Amino acid sequence: MEKILLFSDDEKLFEITNRITEEKYELIWSTYHRLETNRYPFADVVIMHFDRERMKRGTFKPIVRVKGKLGHSIPILAVIEGGSTQDIFSALKTGVYDYIETIDDLGKYQKKIEDLILWSWYLKKYESGWKKQ
Repeated sequence: MEKILLFSDDEKLFEITNRITEEKYELIWSTYHRLETNRYPFADVVIMHFDRERMKRGTFKPIVRVKGKLGHSIPILAVIEGGSTQDIFSALKTGVYDYIETIDDLGKYQKKIEDLILWSWYLKKYESGWKKQ
């Protein structure tokens, strides 16, 4: 079963994500405090929640920290609430694979998660072949 690691300090986001992923994927909830201490498990996909308060602190450092521990190719979905176009661009430039501004449309949120799970599968299947060449 694929593992999804959610970094968020918002319990409501965890509950919504858990509802749309249950029985399909294993969801692991971690706070940003655990991210700062590097105390979080490996996962196939990472979801990072950036609300306005978190955006003020910046997106660069948390994204780089996750990529440093879990690998550069780890697919990351950023939930960027209330961010500007520049905030979104900065997150994408730092290494986020995809973003969503709100999770009001659960179907769209679920599709983004499933797309990243599929991308993770693809990378695992074919990335090792590239390295051998």
